[in-house]
Amino acid sequence: MNRTGLVIQLAAMSSSDNIIERTEALVDALSSSSTGVEMIEPIPRFMESHPDWDFGLHGPLVHFVERFYRWGYEEELIKSIDRQPTVHTVWMLNRMINGEKDAAAKAVLVGVMREASRNPSIDRAALEQINHFLSVHRQ
Repeated sequence: MNRTGLVIQLAAMSSSDNIIERTEALVDALSSSSTGVEMIEPIPRFMESHPDWDFGLHGPLVHFVERFYRWGYEEELIKSIDRQPTVHTVWMLNRMINGEKDAAAKAVLVGVMREASRNPSIDRAALEQINHFLSVHRQ
């Protein structure tokens, strides 16, 4: 599957009630093809377009993009959060913060989260989640 195919498949899910099953099938198809980091960017954009959807904690899309950790995933997630933070993408950022061992890199990621709280397009649920995570990271 190529990037265009991924975008088409994601758009087809917009009317789906069984998002977890559909994303599992999509990730299976992506995993069986020789895909790379170029496939990440459409996934956070899709999440931005559907901020109220439940993609599942540790859902298939998250598992797929996290395969590219340290290979471009972080940059794409941060771009997404800069554009339109959602509950799910903020949660994904928090996973990165929790997994970061380097104090300076962790501080940068917390700064990204803090900046996202000032994004004028943030919804209340995402802002509440950011505030919760920031309170945890202050301790």
